[in-house]
Amino acid sequence: MNGFPVGKYLITGSSGYLAGRLIDFLSSWEGCDSLVGIDAKPPASPVPGITFYKANIRDASTTEIICKEKPDCVIHLAFAVDFLRKTKEEQSVNIGGLNRVLAGVKASGCSRLVVTSSTVVYGAYQGIEMFQDEEDPTCIHPHLPYARDKVLSERICGKFSRENPDVGITIIRPAIVVGPNWGNLWAAVFFVLPFVPLINREDPSFQFIHEDDLVQIYRLAIEKGMTGTFNATADGAIPLTEIARMIGKPAIPIPTHTAKAAMWVLHHLRIMPVGSPPAVVDFFTYPWVADNRKAKEILGFSPAYSSREAFAQVLRERVRILRNLASKSSRGYRLYNFVLKLAIARLERANREDDEADSSWDT
Repeated sequence: MNGFPVGKYLITGSSGYLAGRLIDFLSSWEGCDSLVGIDAKPPASPVPGITFYKANIRDASTTEIICKEKPDCVIHLAFAVDFLRKTKEEQSVNIGGLNRVLAGVKASGCSRLVVTSSTVVYGAYQGIEMFQDEEDPTCIHPHLPYARDKVLSERICGKFSRENPDVGITIIRPAIVVGPNWGNLWAAVFFVLPFVPLINREDPSFQFIHEDDLVQIYRLAIEKGMTGTFNATADGAIPLTEIARMIGKPAIPIPTHTAKAAMWVLHHLRIMPVGSPPAVVDFFTYPWVADNRKAKEILGFSPAYSSREAFAQVLRERVRILRNLASKSSRGYRLYNFVLKLAIARLERANREDDEADSSWDT
């Protein structure tokens, strides 16, 4: 089923960064004549041209709002993405919220639904092949709520689609999203820890997508009115040892049980900026890399950044942020300033070496 409707678009999680980028696009797109947003938090600043509802995605009010507004298309972005430490609360947001949205879609007569998933649905396990495509099976990780809920969400959407064939569903599966305005667990592990862990001496490849390219995927899927599932990834992948070199940190082998014990401590002591359950270790042991050919062939997707280029831009942005912090830091915090200067020097040195490696490769 192709051809997204011209009419009203409703976005859940409308106060988030990705939603803001999509609102900018939809506001100027001829296929959208009105916009509705639902979020538990109001936007940081008023957004002209959008009708906003403050509501928890888990509540019945979500269904009621969708029925009241009768959108032609719902873009469901609301999801607990920071590995909440309260597993039941996370599932109530992710699965309970999706069910509220689906109930509203069905009752309101909405004809289109766009849902965000993730390449974590392919799992991370010994023997997994590189560059999984949309026809490869998904795999529930029983101990990582985020990955589990992404797989369950896709299966719920599949069942809904079979029972409601008049509703066209598009599922977007992004790789690790990076960019100057995006933070996540993976970035936290790379930058917060003093070293890059090589679990059982494995050197898995990591795959990214720049935030601008992710917005491009959504825009193309909406403009072209394509339904189905699409991997949203940059070209290529980066071995973990290469990531360590790029950020100027040592890559240190550690056993699985030691890594999981350390993550358990970090998780429960809330040392990491986001939740970090021990099961995350599996995703630092085995590759979870997806194929983006379907998005290229059907949507016309053309990523502006490779995985390596996207991650390199994050490093340059981090240097800028650290420089800004150092300039604002009081002279009284000498140790803090010293640590910041060391971090800046390390990243700048790694960036120079990376640029030199690129130049020698080009010649």
